[in-house]
Amino acid sequence: MLRDETAAVGLPIRMVVLTIVGMVGLAVMIMFISDMTVVPKSMHANIIGIDNNNISSVIYANGSVYNITVEVINVDGGPVERATIVLYGLDSSASGLTDGQGQTLISIDTSTIDVTCEGYLKLSARSEGFADYQNDFALKVVGN
Repeated sequence: MLRDETAAVGLPIRMVVLTIVGMVGLAVMIMFISDMTVVPKSMHANIIGIDNNNISSVIYANGSVYNITVEVINVDGGPVERATIVLYGLDSSASGLTDGQGQTLISIDTSTIDVTCEGYLKLSARSEGFADYQNDFALKVVGN
């Protein structure tokens, strides 16, 4: 029978060192994974007023300038700060950045809107850490 014990001489210390190295590696991986935002949060953007009135989402393409108030909230109902809001379509666009209350005021000049009967402006909202939001029928535009 063979009795060679040289392979087992440094085995316990090697196992301890490999276990420590493995635990450090696992801790580093967990640290990186916990810092990542795996699933973006939801948000919703809504037009809450036109020219400081709580009226429906309809404007008229008569050459006027309308001030549109847009509010962006998260899934818990809290405001989304620094969200980029864009109203676009019908050969026109305007944008704004939300404040600490999740609101922005966007001015739309209807003299640049190209519509014969009626059409819609799209509303897009983007913010870091949130899924992009888009409403293709956010603001109805009625032509003359």
